[in-house]
Amino acid sequence: MAATVLCLSRSHCCIRLACHSRLDRESSKFIAVVLCLFLAVPVHAAEDYFFQANELYDQGKFKEAVQLYRAAIDEGRYEPFAWFNLGNAMVQLDRKQVALVAYKRTVELLPTFTKAWALMGDLYFLSEDIGEAIAAYNRAIELGGETDHIHFALAECYLKGRDWTLAQKHFEKALQLNPDRMDAWYGLAEVYEKLGDYEYAIKTLQNALQMTATAGADVHFTLAYYYRSMDSTRLSLNEMENGLLMDPENVSARRYLAQTYVKENSPWMAIFTLEEGLRHKKGKADLNLDLGQIYYNQKRYEEAFECYMKAWLAGNSQGRIGAENVGHIYSNAGDTEKAESFYKRIREKK
Repeated sequence: MAATVLCLSRSHCCIRLACHSRLDRESSKFIAVVLCLFLAVPVHAAEDYFFQANELYDQGKFKEAVQLYRAAIDEGRYEPFAWFNLGNAMVQLDRKQVALVAYKRTVELLPTFTKAWALMGDLYFLSEDIGEAIAAYNRAIELGGETDHIHFALAECYLKGRDWTLAQKHFEKALQLNPDRMDAWYGLAEVYEKLGDYEYAIKTLQNALQMTATAGADVHFTLAYYYRSMDSTRLSLNEMENGLLMDPENVSARRYLAQTYVKENSPWMAIFTLEEGLRHKKGKADLNLDLGQIYYNQKRYEEAFECYMKAWLAGNSQGRIGAENVGHIYSNAGDTEKAESFYKRIREKK
């Protein structure tokens, strides 16, 4: 699920969604809500509750603002907007159920308030009440709220409900309104993935690479995943390489690429990939461990020992086990002098 970010300005309400990555299929999904103040009616009197509450909200004093919004509601001035801003303050205080009540009261008083319907949809979505979220989003659209956020949110709702057709429809609509929404490109590709149509999933992300400047290395890593699912190893390797060109410090992707080269009987490419990663000075422990294992399998034991020791000294305890195994190789072969020289370095950890 994409991370939802709501932003309401003092003069108007604008809602948008933050970009997310779908490379890790098992990763948990979350929604973060960020609201700024919506001021619908200009006011001038310093003593006005509504005005004072807005000032407190701007200062981040949400608890104090809540008290004054309630006073403004009791007073009856600007009541729909006071309810709306009360809802915003409650979201900031992580009291989303109370915020939902405030937004409901807002649309009771002002049924055509599109932004309140959209925010109700977001809060229903947060609480996993997908049916109510869909109803609120659709009402916002009926009122003219044709935003990429609403269509994206609806697409995610339908994706949760496994309604691939409607999910596809709304992802495509979100992209028509905002082609730079990378999360919508990922969502549309996921629809095709769920349908088992990896060719269209690939075409979707290839289009994203052509049409949006926000496409990053994760697009290539996801393409690699799709190609692998189609048993197209060569194309999968190419996309992993393309991703690492954009994000050379991505240690997990680099290790995965190296492991794939090993499986494809290309240990030299694996070694090159790992050594290239070491130049970026990130993930030294894991990269050296993998290098040590490759050298060990090639019976290049002295090189393996050096890599294992570097891995251990960098913080990976598996490096010590690998180094000891190298010592055992020489000991079992009868070269006790060589074995003891390795054991001595292990004892001294140097």
